[in-house]
Amino acid sequence: MAEITLIINGESVTVPEGTTIMEAADKLGVYIPRLCSHPDLPTSKGLKPNEFIYRGDEKILNDEDKEYEGCKLCIVKVEGIDGFVTSCNTEAKDGMVVTTDSEEIKKQRKDNLFPILKDHPHACLLCAQQEGCTRLTCSSDVPEEERCCVKLGNCEVQRIANYIGIREDMPKYVPAGLPILDDEPLFTRDYNLCIGCTRCVRVCREVRGIEAIGFVFKNGKIIVGTTTSPTLAESGCKFCTACVEVCPTGALLDKRLFKPGEKE
Repeated sequence: MAEITLIINGESVTVPEGTTIMEAADKLGVYIPRLCSHPDLPTSKGLKPNEFIYRGDEKILNDEDKEYEGCKLCIVKVEGIDGFVTSCNTEAKDGMVVTTDSEEIKKQRKDNLFPILKDHPHACLLCAQQEGCTRLTCSSDVPEEERCCVKLGNCEVQRIANYIGIREDMPKYVPAGLPILDDEPLFTRDYNLCIGCTRCVRVCREVRGIEAIGFVFKNGKIIVGTTTSPTLAESGCKFCTACVEVCPTGALLDKRLFKPGEKE
């Protein structure tokens, strides 16, 4: 396979044709934050919503005819191209000059993280005592439903938030009271913790070929749920737990590994 050479943050890297900017950066040892992207999953580019999904017993119809746009945390600048490009699905080209960490990029990443965290419990992510916290008691007296989940300390969202930073105008989290479903085998689903990254959708639809999990757009938000029935089983789920493996939050948790009050 033919190879190309590009420059990332002033350093040269040679990769096979067809490599994404993110993959080239990874080879060089340059970290680019990402939430929707996962090494075991196809790109989110071109991902289309379902006509409807179920979130518990509620049937939710898609109200936007567009493709999933991704988390946009992996944005970079490419010399000669206006604006930002998403490194997870932009193919690297020979001679390309890429910047991953300018102040402009850092600010935009923080802005892109804002809507993701706004509707996700984030009090623990703002706490100076998050390191080593058991979540059983809170020195800041944050109500339990406003705290982060049992994955605190081993959570992708936490690591991303610490790396990118959280805007000072982040509003207080308001619990939405979404369903927490634990009446089916192997794993629980807590929709209050879902960030709409579509990893579970892609692994179920494109890797496993089942599509028991889907997503819709509703009032500008991404809503994930089961595809043909309120239950996973009736939607064709094989309970392989591939979705649990790729979930970056506590929205999908293995019952065998976690119990209330425990930390990963």
